[in-house]
Amino acid sequence: MLRRALVIAFLCAALGGLTACGGDDDGSLSGSDFASEPRDPAKNVPADQIGKVNVIPAGSDWYVGENNFVFGLTNIKDEPQGGARAIATFYDLRDPANAKPVFTAEAVQSAPGVGKQVQHTHSGGEIHLHGGQDENRVGYYVTTNFTYAGQWGIAVEAELKDGTKGVDSIGFTVYAKPNMAATGQPAPKSDNLTKYDVKEIGEIDSGSPPNDMHEVKIKDAIAAGRPLVVVFSTPAFCTSRFCGPVNEEVEVLRERYKDRVDFVHIEIWRDFNKQLMNPTVKEWLLWPDGSLREPIVYLVDKKGVIYDRWEGPVAANIMEESVKAVAGGATR
Repeated sequence: MLRRALVIAFLCAALGGLTACGGDDDGSLSGSDFASEPRDPAKNVPADQIGKVNVIPAGSDWYVGENNFVFGLTNIKDEPQGGARAIATFYDLRDPANAKPVFTAEAVQSAPGVGKQVQHTHSGGEIHLHGGQDENRVGYYVTTNFTYAGQWGIAVEAELKDGTKGVDSIGFTVYAKPNMAATGQPAPKSDNLTKYDVKEIGEIDSGSPPNDMHEVKIKDAIAAGRPLVVVFSTPAFCTSRFCGPVNEEVEVLRERYKDRVDFVHIEIWRDFNKQLMNPTVKEWLLWPDGSLREPIVYLVDKKGVIYDRWEGPVAANIMEESVKAVAGGATR
């Protein structure tokens, strides 16, 4: 009911009701439609497009300032949809009866683990296959700048890969400040366990096989002025299906930038069976209410400041611009 109410509020209230959503415009998403200026979908989206797609926020810790906002799309059967073209308009909902479009951007698809399957050999000789995942399990990213704390909304106009056009809207909360470590903050100088601290790598990596991102302590990289990427995920016990694929995407970047950037993988649990949380996770991810999210990837610059952060299904194409920047010496 909330989703339907928001659709009506976003798309129709300003025009006097749901029946006013129709019109002469065919709702097609041409190149000129994907503009940077705020749109108002209520002005040009036929009523029969409402309900053809569903938008599902894939993050949660949005705060005043710059954010990487990610959402998923499903069709009328609630099946995940990759390969869509999506334009997102963000709404000011401080006055719910007068929702105002604030800014619009074309979303960029992020597809962790998707694509041609390739073979990767780890340092211990283990062979791991990357890619080949379900091409519809993807996210769509938009860089946002939220100017106030409180209720916001997103309206997404999408054209699915089968040609279906649809619109959906949903509300979300923006916090006055982040609930976990965030862009612009000093990175916690964690004394994380590495492969040199344990008898078996399986103690600190639930992946099969384990990855090669367990050689560096976060505190040491910061002290040495080395940029670093930190991925928090638990491949074997992930609450979503994205932990393993996101790890693979970070490994792709490691192969390209390991000479200039350190890469660290942190498991959520020190002991999953005992529900014993990793101390490093507490330093970075724990919300004031004691909850946490995964997977999350952080990028830290050479000054030890968090340069970027991605929550949810992020792939190398989304992260690489920032990783390349810090590899070249960029700082916040």
